[in-house]
Amino acid sequence: MHYLVIDDRFGTPIYVLLEIDPRFERGFPALRVSEITLDRWVSSTAAPGSHPSRPAVGRDPAHLDRFREFGSDWAVAQAGFILIEPRYIGPSWPSYLSAFRPEGEKPMKLRPVTPLRRQVSPSPLRLSSKDDHLG
Repeated sequence: MHYLVIDDRFGTPIYVLLEIDPRFERGFPALRVSEITLDRWVSSTAAPGSHPSRPAVGRDPAHLDRFREFGSDWAVAQAGFILIEPRYIGPSWPSYLSAFRPEGEKPMKLRPVTPLRRQVSPSPLRLSSKDDHLG
């Protein structure tokens, strides 16, 4: 069993599929949580416990609480599933926030900038008009 949260706080909805129920995690916003089934994809060429590439995720149109991982977006379409993007699959709400950064990158703290003092160079001496007529 997994938990589905659709994080739509920042414009584009992000499908968040979690292993731990986020409702009991500190800092979880008041978003709807649904219990879902996620059928995991295992590649025949993958080493045990690893995925060689990021699998595509599809939602079963006949059972909206059922999701499945596929080897590609094309495989999702061929199976008649609905492609789910953007999405995150992981253990917990804090892991989603640290990996996906739905709020954007944290701004870097900048040191206050001291304005540079502009050094005014003395202007070249100008000859007065009566000096121009000498000579």
